[in-house]
Amino acid sequence: MKKLVLLFLTILFFATYTLQAQKSFSGEIVFQTKIEGTDDLNLLSNFENIFTTVSILGNKSKSVTKFEGINITQVWDGDRGTAFSLIELMGMGKFYKRWDAEQHKERLRFSDFDFSYEDDFKDILGHKCQKVIVTITNLEDDSQVEVILYVTKDIGTAKLNGEQFPGLEGYPLMQIASIEQYCDGCTQVMEAIKITPKKMKDVDFLLPNDARNIDDDPEMKDMLKGIFGE
Repeated sequence: MKKLVLLFLTILFFATYTLQAQKSFSGEIVFQTKIEGTDDLNLLSNFENIFTTVSILGNKSKSVTKFEGINITQVWDGDRGTAFSLIELMGMGKFYKRWDAEQHKERLRFSDFDFSYEDDFKDILGHKCQKVIVTITNLEDDSQVEVILYVTKDIGTAKLNGEQFPGLEGYPLMQIASIEQYCDGCTQVMEAIKITPKKMKDVDFLLPNDARNIDDDPEMKDMLKGIFGE
């Protein structure tokens, strides 16, 4: 379960973004997650073959990660400011948790975001991406986390993916963060490996009919409390 919680927190942190660009994008972007800075086979095996597909339609986004019989989905509606998380466990069913606009604001109430746009650029899949150093401060204890992003203004609209990095200008095609709490000198890198413009539909971003509210299943809620942020 500890491994599952780590995976979910990783996906939650890296697979959702805030975009401040001029263009509206419809399509899919595939990301691959890797660990750098270690030869630890046990740690490397936890992150091998982790791919996340992000679907975008206007101000809506959906990220889906499949890993060892587990499907984790994050959906964000930038127009309404709402989100839901969905986890599907093989043989156990689908469970979700929703956040309305006020609940989402509450989730970020104690987080402050500072963006430093650097004069450093990288080409990723034909898109010119600018380096951005993001410093996230926990206002309760003043602890900080630093993340490096490479963002493009070719993709996204102002409200898309405001769930994790509110105020960021540009769409991240690469994210780099230290995971020294698990491995000295190690970093986790999530990079786009494929971009496919295509027509998406609103129905693609709806909650499945067979999903169950995690609040209605106390036993499962307790089991997954670290995943849904309880």
